Amino acid sequence: MSDVKKSNILWGRAILNGVLAWVLGLVILMIPAIVVAVQMGFELGPQADDSAEVSARISETISAMYQHNSLITGGFIIVTALLIFWRAWAVLKKATGEYTVNGMLVAAFPIFFSLLSVFTKGFELSTLAEMVVYAGASYAAVYFKR
Repeated sequence: MSDVKKSNILWGRAILNGVLAWVLGLVILMIPAIVVAVQMGFELGPQADDSAEVSARISETISAMYQHNSLITGGFIIVTALLIFWRAWAVLKKATGEYTVNGMLVAAFPIFFSLLSVFTKGFELSTLAEMVVYAGASYAAVYFKR
């Protein structure tokens, strides 16, 4: 008989749930943009001769809205953290051990994209806070699971 211990780390399930949490967070982040775009489309569309001009104005407005609104950024971080907690909890229901590793793996994908933004946009304190909140959300799921 072999005494090889079976790994209790659910790599695929945890990473996939992290991707799901991050994508759902992005979809929720885009809701204000969709609302503004539809509203501006109905206001500007019928009276405009050039649809490219309407599209450019909508793009400028949405870009400015996301660029200068820390409330939207904070909301994205909080919603994504809640989704990470939810998905980590789901992974931990299936796990038979290694709760900390399984829970933290759910936050790995969102944290990876936060790190990626550091390399593309430069370091910002909000990015560090984002990574800490994501890791904290997954660890909170582990804490409450025990």
